[in-house]
Amino acid sequence: MKVFFSSTLILLFSIISCTFASTQTSWSSGIIITHEHQLLKGELRYDYAHDLVMFREKKDAPLQTFTAFQISSFRYFDEQEDLMHYFKSFEFHPTTYATLPVFFEIVVSGEVSYLRKRNPYPYFENKSEHRYSFKSGPRISPHILCYDYYVYLDGQIIRSSRFNKEVMPHLEDQNIAIRSHIKENKLRTYDVRDQIQLIQYTNEQLSLNPHAHLSVNINS
Repeated sequence: MKVFFSSTLILLFSIISCTFASTQTSWSSGIIITHEHQLLKGELRYDYAHDLVMFREKKDAPLQTFTAFQISSFRYFDEQEDLMHYFKSFEFHPTTYATLPVFFEIVVSGEVSYLRKRNPYPYFENKSEHRYSFKSGPRISPHILCYDYYVYLDGQIIRSSRFNKEVMPHLEDQNIAIRSHIKENKLRTYDVRDQIQLIQYTNEQLSLNPHAHLSVNINS
């Protein structure tokens, strides 16, 4: 768990800048799995503003573009962060009247999953050329400001802002002493970092404790 928690912290807090200059990741080696179970290996880049994945087998090869309607999952290795990023297509309700397949990055995978998606808001380091800027610190991070976070539970994607109202009741139904864990570690259920720790604790307890159970059926 310590190794996994450490890698999650790297994923969450490695410092990058979110700006409108580019909405695409750099070309990186990666793998795509389509809904038809076809595996594509090569180079890819993700356009988070339009939720598109661009793929080529090598640098000078023809370019292909995929949407969440076509791809089940993809992953790529970020050399700058020395980290593998995993994405999966989920059915999402952006409005009351629409359901669309959308890519989410997987922060924690398990019986209960924690997801994130890049938002359109800019983040500027605290430099003089930007009138509105933020200084990175324990409470302000580009990974907090530039992403929206979600919990995947019982086939539903729940915004992290509704963690107390919609997620905690499910966690409390499990025989894993979740409230004691919160109290002992002084966790705040409204904080993204502490929510991640709670989801990791839940998944660990559900996998190790023979008396633990889920009150819902989750296929993540």
